[in-house]
Amino acid sequence: MLTQPLFLIGLAAIAIPIAIHLLQLRRYRKVYFSNVDMLQELENENRRQRNLRQLLILAARILAILFIVLAFCQPVIPHKDSRLQSGGTVVSVYVDNSYSMECGGMEGSLIETAKQKAREIAAAYDPSISFQLLTNNASGSQFRWLSREEFLSAVDDIQAGAVTTPLSSITLRQNEFLHSSSATNRHAYIISDFQRTTADLADCPTDTAILTTLIPLGGSALANVYLDSLLFNSPAYFPGATVQVEVHVHNGSDKPIEKQPLRLYVGNQQRAVTSVDIPANSTATASLSFTIQDDSIMAGYVETTDYPVTFDDRLYFSLPVTSRIPLLVVSGKAENPFIRKLFATDSLTRYRQESYSSLDYTHLTESNFIILDELHSIPSGLAQTLTQFVTDGGTLLIVPPADAETSSYNQFLSTLRAPLLGSYRPRPARALSLQYDHNLYHGVFSSRNEEMEMPTANGHYLLQQSAGTVAQAVISLVDGSNLLSETPMGEGRLYLFSTPLRPEYTDLVNQALFVPTIYNMALFSTPQPLPYHLLTATDPIPVSASSSTVSPRHVVNVIPSEPHTDFIPDIRRIGSRSYIIPHGEITYAGNFLLSPAPFEGLAFNYSRRESDLSCLSTSDIKQLLSDANLSNYSMTPSAAKSMTDYIRSRNQGTPLWRWCIVLALLALLAETLLIRLPRRNKKA
Repeated sequence: MLTQPLFLIGLAAIAIPIAIHLLQLRRYRKVYFSNVDMLQELENENRRQRNLRQLLILAARILAILFIVLAFCQPVIPHKDSRLQSGGTVVSVYVDNSYSMECGGMEGSLIETAKQKAREIAAAYDPSISFQLLTNNASGSQFRWLSREEFLSAVDDIQAGAVTTPLSSITLRQNEFLHSSSATNRHAYIISDFQRTTADLADCPTDTAILTTLIPLGGSALANVYLDSLLFNSPAYFPGATVQVEVHVHNGSDKPIEKQPLRLYVGNQQRAVTSVDIPANSTATASLSFTIQDDSIMAGYVETTDYPVTFDDRLYFSLPVTSRIPLLVVSGKAENPFIRKLFATDSLTRYRQESYSSLDYTHLTESNFIILDELHSIPSGLAQTLTQFVTDGGTLLIVPPADAETSSYNQFLSTLRAPLLGSYRPRPARALSLQYDHNLYHGVFSSRNEEMEMPTANGHYLLQQSAGTVAQAVISLVDGSNLLSETPMGEGRLYLFSTPLRPEYTDLVNQALFVPTIYNMALFSTPQPLPYHLLTATDPIPVSASSSTVSPRHVVNVIPSEPHTDFIPDIRRIGSRSYIIPHGEITYAGNFLLSPAPFEGLAFNYSRRESDLSCLSTSDIKQLLSDANLSNYSMTPSAAKSMTDYIRSRNQGTPLWRWCIVLALLALLAETLLIRLPRRNKKA
């Protein structure tokens, strides 16, 4: 294919050597000799040689002119993936700047190699073309067109960050932005190590109007040991309590690791240390314990030692320490002595009892745990307040009397999708089974004891499972009903007994099972936030207090030596609770405080999706592209090849003008040799 076909006019110059050849033709005269036998043979031989030489010189001159003209026409061999058309070109380049790109590459690290590839892409296009530079951050400033100079400057500013984004999301954003341009040619480039955890090529969009080029950089196969997650074993935390932390440690190598060290820090002080053996390509669990010393925020981290990948060697956590749990008992009859004995003198709870006749509804939300003890009925006003209380995260225990007004109870219970009170059975019924795995009995039983004494109800309501009920049995009776059930609702839960908690109705109040059943309801009523959040989190984070125009709340870092952080977060009221809406203001892992008082702790960690360093090979990528039928996607043959040469070759084809110049020079050399060769023979 000729890029500049108008230069073919220059072929008219071929007439010049033809004219010269014709002018050089000579007319021969006949000379008669007496003996011309030998002379005639010599003369014929010289004439044939001269004519052949002249024709070869003419051919060499014609070829020289031909190849010179073709060189000006710039002939190319079109690339098989070339789709370049008239109508302008726009280019979008994605540079993976996740932490895995800090591993070794051709330029010292993969991210430096990626930046060099981005520069080579820019050099392959005309300076007037518009560019987009996209990273994992995908901030609003990246969705604008850049000149080549602006693009190169933005490439220089790229730094590795904690944000990880699936490849399908990146390609979707590229396609949407490229379609905002009216240009005919839309080119997208993806420069990445193509980690298996993020390279979801099967979910990438197919858009034949966009030519997408994948540039795999050959990710590192380093073995990485990292802290995957951690869990706490208690529903609430109090000064003097012993806390156990379970840490999951992953070994990404093909060899087992022995005695991997783990250290626990709380309040910048080392509180525990242990080690763990981890099988190859497996996860092991280690336990660390410490004692809570005061009622301040329990903020700290667990760390290990592993090189060269270190961003995932720490897991930060932050949990509130509760001084006392506020609970309220609303009595319809006389105060229950068994409930009072359980909570009144307990140092971890703040017990308060009120008679229903003197109850102030506005103070109900001041408690975490409310017990309705033998109320004859549940009025609509109380039902509405309690419904909101449970939905917002409160815990409610209902203990109906034997003479309850079931219609008012059932109207309230149906709102919470709880079991309804059926008929009251005055005859005894023994408990058949207990849900040992329920949260109320977490850590209570070391093993299941089938011979354990089970409670008996001397009279109870049949709890009816209505349509839409999501309740689960905690203690079941032999007649198929439940002595105790639990119903989750919103962020809270509702517990319902089918019998009054008095000795004349059930012997549960005199058994050891009564204490963990009721006491753990109070413990689990404490709102338990997550110990940490990921920097990639987009879901609202619940907090206890909202911001105000008088004293807006700030997020500040706990450790002054870390990069300084101080900003006003986006706090919104959703229902009756306040939430922080993450907008990516926090860019590094650590412990943070929401201030001013009441202070709240927040912990953020890097996503562990980057910790698995296994990457797709070129054959894996080709297979995935084929399986997903992504015909508009292609892959560079080698990461070592210059992207400038590759793109120019693809867009413009393989240029042949250099070969034309070489052939023209060879033709001129042949002409020179043909002209000079006879003179050498004559001299000889």
